Amino acid sequence: MSRRFFVGVSVILALVFLMVLSAVPVLAFDARGATTVAVSGDETVDDDLYAAGNAVVIDGRVDGELWAVGNTITVNGTVADSTMAAGRTVVIAGDVGHAVRAAGEVVMIGGNLDGDLMVGCGELNVASTATIGGDLLFGAGTARIDGLVGGDVKGAGGAVTISGQVEGDVDLDADSLTLSPTAVIHGDLAYTSEEEAVIQAGAQIAGTITREVPEVEEEQAKAFPFAFFSGTGGKVLGFLMALVAGLVIILLAPRRLASAAASLRTRPGSSVGWGALILFATPIAAIIVCITIVGIPVGLIALVLWGVAIYLAQIPVGLFLGRCIIGRFRNVEGKAIMVGSLALGLVILKLLGLIPHLGFFIGLAVVLFGLGAVVVAERRRRAEARETAPG
Repeated sequence: MSRRFFVGVSVILALVFLMVLSAVPVLAFDARGATTVAVSGDETVDDDLYAAGNAVVIDGRVDGELWAVGNTITVNGTVADSTMAAGRTVVIAGDVGHAVRAAGEVVMIGGNLDGDLMVGCGELNVASTATIGGDLLFGAGTARIDGLVGGDVKGAGGAVTISGQVEGDVDLDADSLTLSPTAVIHGDLAYTSEEEAVIQAGAQIAGTITREVPEVEEEQAKAFPFAFFSGTGGKVLGFLMALVAGLVIILLAPRRLASAAASLRTRPGSSVGWGALILFATPIAAIIVCITIVGIPVGLIALVLWGVAIYLAQIPVGLFLGRCIIGRFRNVEGKAIMVGSLALGLVILKLLGLIPHLGFFIGLAVVLFGLGAVVVAERRRRAEARETAPG
């Protein structure tokens, strides 16, 4: 594939992004964005709740689903349906009527979950007071399971400790595995590790124990161009494509892009809230539309635009980061300086994405903030246009 091909793709993506900028939908939903979003103990939210802020605290009741994004997320009350949470620290100490999907640096579970628990984090702690009605699936640096798991436990981690009760099977890939004297596994135990599991006296395993030693894979030379795309060349190419797309947007709509980047500084809570809504609600709505034969083209187009928007969400975030750095030394007005700021910001994002275990979460944060910043900027622009319109 030639360089012109990738430049052409980048330009097309940029133009589609501009179309999305001009057609931001007006959505009706129960959303709250602030420095601290709180549902008091005597409050009941009758519908799904989308919450975004530095701190999200749920002490009351949510009768629908909870979608929460923030630095710290704490659920002490009751969520009737599923809970989706992404933050630095996520604490589920209350009752959840369905599944919990959480991502963060630290995830602590101490309440009752009727469904599955799916977690990606640096540290997972399932307290002895926790009850998980379904399966536990996780990827974590360290994991400690002290509570009751009604289904299977499957996951991967560095150091995994089981002190609670598992009604089903346990299948793990871990650097080290420890079963304390209070551990009870009613099914089979299968694990992959270079070290043999430490099964302390008193631990009970009803089924069989199977251990696999991970194989040392020999690096095999990959044929061009696959080696290029999967290695450093692919990352460089991805950076160049994003930069070309950003350049097109700067040339065609510099004020809109600058406004979107500024929204990350002035309204970060609203940005991440709108971003979460678009990221999670758009595919659901598109699939619902596709149920009818007439709506299939509309649903497919929506999914394509959604995918393009996710890819290009890095552009306003990259511009924001670059402007924050360059702005310390000189004025960042002008298209040329905007291009330089964008290039610097995209390099920073690419480097952050290489951090082990955290790259996914950094990418998720970029998508949430980038998508939401576009919506916030467009809503503000349209509100200003209505205010200045004659009559």
